[in-house]
Amino acid sequence: FLSPAAAVLLLLPTALCFTSSPTSRNSVGNTVGLDNYSVHEDASSTSSLIPELNDASRSISSNEQQLLPSSPFGVIFDMDGTLIKHSINFAEMRQRIYEVVDADPIGKDLEKDCALAMPQRLTEEGQRKCHEVFVDIEQRAVDNMQLQDGGAELVQFLIESGLKTAVLTRNMEKNVAHMMELYKNEMSINDVVTIFEPIVARNTKANPDDDEPLKSKPNPDGILHICKLWGCEPSEVIFVGDSANDDMSAANRAGCGGAVLLQPGGCQLDTDSGYAVGDTEAEIIERTPSLCVESLSDLKLCIESVLDEQEKNGVVQSEVSGEEDSYVYSSDSFSVTIPSIGVKGV
Repeated sequence: FLSPAAAVLLLLPTALCFTSSPTSRNSVGNTVGLDNYSVHEDASSTSSLIPELNDASRSISSNEQQLLPSSPFGVIFDMDGTLIKHSINFAEMRQRIYEVVDADPIGKDLEKDCALAMPQRLTEEGQRKCHEVFVDIEQRAVDNMQLQDGGAELVQFLIESGLKTAVLTRNMEKNVAHMMELYKNEMSINDVVTIFEPIVARNTKANPDDDEPLKSKPNPDGILHICKLWGCEPSEVIFVGDSANDDMSAANRAGCGGAVLLQPGGCQLDTDSGYAVGDTEAEIIERTPSLCVESLSDLKLCIESVLDEQEKNGVVQSEVSGEEDSYVYSSDSFSVTIPSIGVKGV
């Protein structure tokens, strides 16, 4: 059960939003600049984005849509803003990279796009300057790196439950290694033990002889590569990230059984690298999570429920029911019971 300060369980048209706040937030995802997403303000002035109802968004909310896979094989985590607290200043990164682009003989004629991808299209000098920007921003993030609340407990639980864990990030491999050491120290794990395997970063190649690294999110290649190494189907995998544009799109394109959007405290954080996002119904659905959580502790509770249901080998019909002392969400994939304090169904 959640803490006494819990809990709000929101069943949205396109996702289950599982939160631990006494205030109802209809959070679906960080989809910056989409006209067909409406911004709502709650009493604490926290913005949340809700897709407007249409035939496409209704279709994804049918009983065929799983919240989480009923027999998960493993969990793939984003790193920045997910396993560790949000510390990369994306606004600064975009500004500094675009300044280099504007001053570059080739870049000055280019349309602004993803700040992580644009350097590859510049002159060698432009690429060098962009690399210096990335090193500076990412090193400051490493110096200030803090584990996400509830992260160590979740990873420990997954390992003890026999689930695989991996990392897929647009950060660099060396920075992921630093994060993993922080987790090992927090979990009191021996240095020789690997808790995330594999690690796929923006400089990771599928094969050592490949000329280029795997394509970064929102491309699904990294997820598919991990599934191939694990020997499982994407439908057996849960992907967890803090960006609807990058993480949820990659998860849904890969066909993951669960696409979990983490929004600590229900906050919408700037995780935008600057590329354009489409606003068709299909593209909006692609960025829609199957499950929204405000903490990794909440996600642990949900996965515990999945595994408990799996152990019972019970199947229940999709339903939402409320009682005086508890609130239950049941589906063919899992069932969650939480205290009725502050619970509101939408």
